[in-house]
Amino acid sequence: MNPAVPVFAASARYRAAVAELPTGTRKAGSVRGSVVDIPGSGDWWTALLHAQAEGAVAAVVGNPQKVPAEAVATLLGRLSIPVAVERSLARPDDLAAALAARSGGPATLVTIECSAPAGDEGSALRDGLRWAATLAGGPLEATSVPIPAEGGMALLHAATSRGHLPVTVLTTRLSRMDALPVLRVAALGEVRSVVESGPTGAGVRLTTSSVGGSTLAAARYESPARLALRRAVDAATSGALLPDLADLLEDQRIVATLLQMHNQG
Repeated sequence: MNPAVPVFAASARYRAAVAELPTGTRKAGSVRGSVVDIPGSGDWWTALLHAQAEGAVAAVVGNPQKVPAEAVATLLGRLSIPVAVERSLARPDDLAAALAARSGGPATLVTIECSAPAGDEGSALRDGLRWAATLAGGPLEATSVPIPAEGGMALLHAATSRGHLPVTVLTTRLSRMDALPVLRVAALGEVRSVVESGPTGAGVRLTTSSVGGSTLAAARYESPARLALRRAVDAATSGALLPDLADLLEDQRIVATLLQMHNQG
């Protein structure tokens, strides 16, 4: 059996995640030699570099809010440790399950609908774009003018092995500042996938439909924090790098184009 990986957890959520992984992790008293959790509410990109300099072997970023493109691009060039990014509405296990349920059936059109209060559009839309790129099978590019501040529609395309696949985006700015973001992504074709955000902490609801009927993906009981920590621990043990930061930067680049947020997160 492999020895437990030390985790330096500052937040209660990640301390709980360590307790839920008793055979693979243990609490650590310092950053050196540990997997470190970094809150996504502050300048997490700077904190990541500090953690690496102090000897961290991997890190988790919890639900990053601001994603400044230049800072993150520079960060990617300087990081040598694996980083898992917790994204509650775009979990890697949910993304993989959606693709598996499609059984290779290609999408012909992908749609994104995102409603959020002012200031929350970016993070919710980033997760929607990650779903769209995954279901479409290729990176996204914007092909129309930016969306007005109050909301509107934009056209993107995904560069796939079958050519350009259309992706539509519809955003709505909610007037209530305490309203929860609402996300709905649909991939159409012979197989239809519909992803809808659930209540707080419930992640997403995934429905797959084909000529054989409709299936609802099983509920996830593993918390987003536990999943992110487990992936970071696995990467620290295996030495594998994770695509999370590169995916986050790619999604933010599209968000910046759509919402004219070039210097914001």
